[in-house]
Amino acid sequence: MLRLFVFLFLLATAILAESNTTLVWPPPPEQPRIAYVKTITKAEDLGIKKGFLAKLWEFVAGKEERKLIKPFGIHHDGERLYVTDAGLKAILIFDLKKGKLEIVDRSSVHDLIMPVDIVTDVRGEIYVTDSMRAVVFKFDRSGKLLKKFGHHFLKRPTGIAYDTAKDRLVVVDTVASNLKLFSTDGKYLNKVGRPGKGAGEFNRPTFIATDDRNTFYVSDSMNHRIQMLDANLSFKKAFGRLGNVIGTFGSPRGVAVDPKGRIYVTDTLFNAVQIFDQDGNVLLAFGSYGTGPGEFVIPEDITITKDGTIYITDSYNMRVQVFKILDIGQSAPAQGGKR
Repeated sequence: MLRLFVFLFLLATAILAESNTTLVWPPPPEQPRIAYVKTITKAEDLGIKKGFLAKLWEFVAGKEERKLIKPFGIHHDGERLYVTDAGLKAILIFDLKKGKLEIVDRSSVHDLIMPVDIVTDVRGEIYVTDSMRAVVFKFDRSGKLLKKFGHHFLKRPTGIAYDTAKDRLVVVDTVASNLKLFSTDGKYLNKVGRPGKGAGEFNRPTFIATDDRNTFYVSDSMNHRIQMLDANLSFKKAFGRLGNVIGTFGSPRGVAVDPKGRIYVTDTLFNAVQIFDQDGNVLLAFGSYGTGPGEFVIPEDITITKDGTIYITDSYNMRVQVFKILDIGQSAPAQGGKR
């Protein structure tokens, strides 16, 4: 394992660009492909100021500035960034366009215990898995609780994805080692998969993502691989194995797909992100263990916007890190610059 950490550190060593302000990967003489943008620990890091809404947390509107404790799941739907915080027992909804923040927190009637992952549907309604309560919470766009469902069907829900084509939810049940399907009004529909090592079988899966072609990507964590499922959730292919070199996995978690179809996987054991093509060939890795920019301590979830902005929950560093894909959208940003 030490070999991998050393290799990742060397690979991910950030260079100073000509402007002396930008951290990029990979090192020269190769063309930079990933750039560090900023770190988010509090609302102000996204340009959201104190005092705009009396109902906000103390860290926004009060005397004591409170920050992220254990950010876990993350989702972006165009203009809003959604983060679950397992330490704060809260959901943070950042409106990036309006510069507002809404909080669904532990002091409310929603009574979140362990919010893990979060997703929205085409109507803007919000779905959150709570692994301790073994339910899915459904909220409206403003964060008002609409219902809870899955009590009799879920053991330990973690990842969640929205199936746009069929207007349904795909929930990863880690303990059951399968996927559970629900309608958006909470009706149980079916399950997919079973415990095992074969095609379409799972061993403690965690996160799930989907792309524009309605392919689903599941972090089959204890099988140390990513499984790809088609629009009907039938097995397509899998890639990855247990190892300590680039292209293998220690503990794959968050998974996301960029606009060019490349697959990004966080690994909580390697404290890094690996990028693969659709055939499972590794393209690049970035990140290493640490507390500095571009370093991680237990990275969990990842989401990627259409313009190539990457958000990663760096859970034990109590922050979200933001990166930019340099062959999509804007060029490398200056230090502290906004996307």
